[in-house]
Amino acid sequence: MSGASEAPSVELHAPDGAFARVYFDGAHVTSWMPAQSTVDRLFVSRRAQYGTGCSIRGGIPVCFPQFGPFGPIGHHGFARLSRWKMVGQDEVDAGARIILRLTDTHTSRKTWPFAFSADLAVHVAAATLTVQLTVTNTDPTPISFTAALHPYFYVENAHATTVRGLAGCRYRDGLRDGGEFDAVNDTLPIEGHIDRVYYATPDVIELREPNRTLRIEKRGFPETVVWNPGAEGTRTRADFADGEELHMVCVEAAVVRPPVLLMTGEQWIGTQVMTAEG
Repeated sequence: MSGASEAPSVELHAPDGAFARVYFDGAHVTSWMPAQSTVDRLFVSRRAQYGTGCSIRGGIPVCFPQFGPFGPIGHHGFARLSRWKMVGQDEVDAGARIILRLTDTHTSRKTWPFAFSADLAVHVAAATLTVQLTVTNTDPTPISFTAALHPYFYVENAHATTVRGLAGCRYRDGLRDGGEFDAVNDTLPIEGHIDRVYYATPDVIELREPNRTLRIEKRGFPETVVWNPGAEGTRTRADFADGEELHMVCVEAAVVRPPVLLMTGEQWIGTQVMTAEG
């Protein structure tokens, strides 16, 4: 474990002033400020841990080759605990982009016995942050996995924040023994601990605060996850500080049901695009 300043990272500076920071451990985006803004739109706990083998509490963890408990290996997989390599950095589409890569190792094959290549591309420009995960099967046999991009968005007051656009979707409620229910209302308030996987969701939803809105678009991911740990969840986790649940909401792009199945040489791409509106 090391401090934030000691762990290797790279800064992205777009010509228009948009900014992002990405750590090589976990290919983890920890900061995003749109152009003309001095406010970070991502939450990171002041007790977050850094370094290889640590999952940073906040930012955008990469969950691969497993999201949550949905698979045979450890919770959220090993990608967020692994050191990625930078394979590209450039200015493109009026913004700044970095590409990090993770491939199988002797250690990873002990947990998940397959050869693979995973690229995470992070692009920042104007009011938009784009994160794209590309997985290629380089194994001689088929591979199957679940995955998610798990952003922690900073909000001024979670209890005054809503998620909009999920009406009519079926969801799994982790707080009700994994039971499944239908979302009736288009507005989902964040009133405390929430842990839901929404299936077959629209590709665009919104995270709304009283004075600003975040437009969240996904491509290639069929599911949307909404999570907040609640007060008990921050009190019982060493890498959270008490009360931080009031300043974060996770709205995640995920592929859970069914898992992705790739034949040898096939590729899967999942993208999440976040745009600050106000």
